[in-house]
Amino acid sequence: MYLHKWRIQDLPKDQFPPTQTKKKKSKSKKPPPPPRRKPQLEQWLKGNGDPTNKSSQRHSDRILCVAVSSDGKYLVTGGEDKRLIVYNAETLKPIRVFTHHRDAVTGLAFRRGTNQLYSCSRDRTVKVWSLDELAYVETLFGHQDQVVDIDALAQERCVSVGARDRTARLWKVVEESQLVFRGGGSGVDKKRPLKDVDPRSIAHEGSMERVAMIDDELFVTGSDSGALSLWSVTKKKPMHMIPMAHGLEKRLLPTEASAEKAPGDDIVPPPQPRWITALRTIPYTDIVLSGSWDGFVRVWKLSDDKRKLEPCGVLSGGKGVLASADADVDMDMEPAQQDEFLIRGIINDIAIFERGEKAKDGLCVVVAAGKEHRLGRWQMTKGSAKNGGYVFEVPRSVPLKPEVNGAHDKDPEMEDDE
Repeated sequence: MYLHKWRIQDLPKDQFPPTQTKKKKSKSKKPPPPPRRKPQLEQWLKGNGDPTNKSSQRHSDRILCVAVSSDGKYLVTGGEDKRLIVYNAETLKPIRVFTHHRDAVTGLAFRRGTNQLYSCSRDRTVKVWSLDELAYVETLFGHQDQVVDIDALAQERCVSVGARDRTARLWKVVEESQLVFRGGGSGVDKKRPLKDVDPRSIAHEGSMERVAMIDDELFVTGSDSGALSLWSVTKKKPMHMIPMAHGLEKRLLPTEASAEKAPGDDIVPPPQPRWITALRTIPYTDIVLSGSWDGFVRVWKLSDDKRKLEPCGVLSGGKGVLASADADVDMDMEPAQQDEFLIRGIINDIAIFERGEKAKDGLCVVVAAGKEHRLGRWQMTKGSAKNGGYVFEVPRSVPLKPEVNGAHDKDPEMEDDE
């Protein structure tokens, strides 16, 4: 139950030269140290472990979501203790605690350019808040299961997903209405089966896990079947689905699937698709980023006709930055076999912010990874996985290497700083 505030280093060209520690007359010919790349911890705040202390302005259970207002004035956290806490973003001093939700707060989203906040919870509701008045506004009802993610852009509306009710709902706050989009499909055409994939591995949507808005007309969702779905607010069904966007799990050995002394191969279950555990867009552009536990942040591009998603590649380390642009590439390859830079653990969230005015210096992508899924121990990673963050610096315009599959000359090369 810790809240950490980190400072991302400036780009190398904007950093001051390192302080001269040696004497001026030193004859050392060593080159100056490289620019600082590692983020610096500026402040941290510890939660309160006593859930019976109602007057405490700290979380008494796990923090599940964090959001910051567009003007950088407010920072808001939601936790499993049913609390929503508003902080001064500069000092991390708690300003107000809201206890209106009846279950864990699972998602937060600010309306762009304002201090209007939307929150979602396991109590199946979406609530609207005004942080200018530090006040609760209203509650939106409709979901039939816990609401696990929410997103919003500039208009006074938001999109949420309801896990096992398999719906995404567009809430029009001013009109006091909602549009319901029902999922549940597999995204696989029976007339065009996937190659080299066991038909038993193809799963229908059981739970909508993540949502992100592209613009005011389009949004994407991710599910526990590993499918990415592109939606339009004018259509009730997805316009396009990418099944198993992050590939399949490793096939179990017979000894791992059964307690028998000499199990046969017929008892081994088919490999299961990896969930979509994180989803983010660059608002009002054509870029979508998704995460799971395959070790990569995958990049997708909206087609020119805005009717489907196309694979762009993956965010990876320094030299081979944008790779594996084909969606089927690396499907059966395990993270330990990859030569690329890997994200160890489960990607639980992705954040993007601009460098410079109107992103003239590119973008910064921050990835939160952990040993477990953020909402429970549904999936655990073993080995070198750690709870932490990864920072990727994305230049505004750098030509890609010609050997990268499916790359276009105008696409940016993506670099990584850990």
